[in-house]
Amino acid sequence: MKTRLTRLLCLLLAALLAGTLSGCSGGYQSDMEFTYALPQNVDTLDPQTASRQSSYLVIGSIFEGLCRIDSKGNVIPGAAKKWEANESSTVFTFHLDPNACWSDGSPVIADDFLFAIQRALRPETNTPSVDDLFIIQGARAVYQGEADESRLGVWAEDDRTLVVQLERSYPDFPALTAGAHYMPCSRAYFESCSGHYGLSSEYLITNGPFTFPTIYSWSMDYGSRKIVLAPSDTYRKAEEVAPASLTYLIDYDDALTQDPVTALTTGAIDVTTLTENAAKAAAEQGCGIQMLDDAVTGLLFNPEAGVLKHKEAREIFVKTIDRQDLLDRRMDKNAGEAFGIMPDCVRWDGGPYYAGGAQMFATQDDGVTQSLMPVLLAKLEEDRMPEITVICPDDEESVNIANGLLVSWNSKLGTAYNIEPLGDAEYQNRIAAGDYQAAIYTLRAGGTTPYQVLKAFESSSTPTLMKNQEYDGLLHSLQFGLTEYRGLESYLQNYYIFYPLFSDKTYYVTSPNSEGVEASPDLTIDFSKAKKKE
Repeated sequence: MKTRLTRLLCLLLAALLAGTLSGCSGGYQSDMEFTYALPQNVDTLDPQTASRQSSYLVIGSIFEGLCRIDSKGNVIPGAAKKWEANESSTVFTFHLDPNACWSDGSPVIADDFLFAIQRALRPETNTPSVDDLFIIQGARAVYQGEADESRLGVWAEDDRTLVVQLERSYPDFPALTAGAHYMPCSRAYFESCSGHYGLSSEYLITNGPFTFPTIYSWSMDYGSRKIVLAPSDTYRKAEEVAPASLTYLIDYDDALTQDPVTALTTGAIDVTTLTENAAKAAAEQGCGIQMLDDAVTGLLFNPEAGVLKHKEAREIFVKTIDRQDLLDRRMDKNAGEAFGIMPDCVRWDGGPYYAGGAQMFATQDDGVTQSLMPVLLAKLEEDRMPEITVICPDDEESVNIANGLLVSWNSKLGTAYNIEPLGDAEYQNRIAAGDYQAAIYTLRAGGTTPYQVLKAFESSSTPTLMKNQEYDGLLHSLQFGLTEYRGLESYLQNYYIFYPLFSDKTYYVTSPNSEGVEASPDLTIDFSKAKKKE
């Protein structure tokens, strides 16, 4: 949440006319170097065991699943050139691109995808958040040790044909195959690595647009850690990969994050995500911007902070919000109201997730001040609701929304509440560290399926800090049906940890001299078509 989107759109139009956004002409060249600053160190580059977003960013450049997600959230061919489903969408047949090869020159075959899924389901692999595989017939039973791998509903009809049998009808299944757990793993190569697979550039072969030019490309020396990639000569579309190199910085000067606009305009980095306010400032300096409809902005509570440990307190704060007043305070009148936690990019059966008009947020009920508050105050041994502070980005619109919360709470709860506007870097640091009570926060989808949004609330995820084993159990037993998705949404709605307000956007900003960098709602960034002016 940040400033007026309409003004930003005008700046975007000017940027387009100036030739700074993707797809423009005007002296952009191939064989240029690109740099991205990772938010943290990578844990591994093994797609079946990685758990950090930094790892997924790099994996998205060096690996390719059966399908990919493009910048508009559409499912497009990856290593599979085409696929078809049976009439009930319970069996999917993927036909691999005959040009798909590993970086060592060997062909990518259907068994590589079968083996990857088998590995992810083995206890010794210790794959994090493996639930996205449980839509496959028998996968849950195999993972829990109740069935042999031969019962798994995945098989290779031949080297170029992979068949996947699902537990139930799921038309959106191809979108899941773009995820890391579905990315291929060569059985023979993995077994040759003797336990080192994915832990260094010496023990990894890749099938994506970029690869390691040498075994020293992944530097792990503290203070100079980075990953340097080059176009892969064996990639199925090698002739279309434009950059000469792609560097992922792990260790870098704090100035890159403290002043990202300068980092972009000086060419220290080539792309980053910014708040709307910072994106506007960057556009004024000639940077290109890509906006994704992949976020929902709302009120996030820290359930480990003081009075907010009590669900009753969170419910009181949520139900005494004047929702319409907050919606009216949004300066950008083009921004839509969020119907729930699912952003606009999330799809169900080929259409918008909330196409049926469902509204999945708690309704206002000022009566909780009479029904719940006395009981809570007695439990707390307090005579009034304790104070909390809401942090928010330090821009006019976010502060205006946060003030709307204070107006509601101060008048209805009889306590003076506070807001703390923060600069972008400090705000992000506080959120990441869990150093807040409540926050105006923008939740990103992480993909185009409901599962990927719901996953953001499991106990191992941040920054939601929702340590709830019951919810984890429900997520892990998910059957991937709309009824089950809505059931988990209702659980979150009644847990009062995130109150959705606005359908929002993520702003990817590129350096003034770059074009062709494309971000996707699954949090990947495609550099394969990136070009740059000298």
